[in-house]
Amino acid sequence: MTVLDEMSAASADLIFAALDYAVENAGLSDEGFTPFAFSDSPKGRGLTRFLAGEGADLQEGLAAGRTALRVVEHDVTCVALAWDGYYTHEGRRSEAVFVEGYQIGHDRGVLLAQRYTRQDGALSTEGNPVLIDEPVPLVQSRRPIDGA
Repeated sequence: MTVLDEMSAASADLIFAALDYAVENAGLSDEGFTPFAFSDSPKGRGLTRFLAGEGADLQEGLAAGRTALRVVEHDVTCVALAWDGYYTHEGRRSEAVFVEGYQIGHDRGVLLAQRYTRQDGALSTEGNPVLIDEPVPLVQSRRPIDGA
């Protein structure tokens, strides 16, 4: 049993939606994409991209995303941070997108990788997403409700 089995259907849906969107973004450019986060709340799904500044690389954007997700709005129920990179599986290195997802209030999250290849300008996924880790949540607190 993994932490995915313990998550609500809405949280798992958000995490896999982030994975799908990451694959879509990876197909837009050979250079990788700007790290982004999805968040879920009663108000709906939010999208935030993380730019670390002019000339910044993807790692700096990822670090900015991790910092930003330490504190979320009071009504956020789940977050998923996504980025592009490389994954080595069974001794073979390939391009992959990664999603780190957390249902708020759980003591573990998920880190998924989806490998892909590029051929003749098209992107194809390889196999199913792989659960790499069940990390400690990025989210450390929620912003208080205004006036509370």
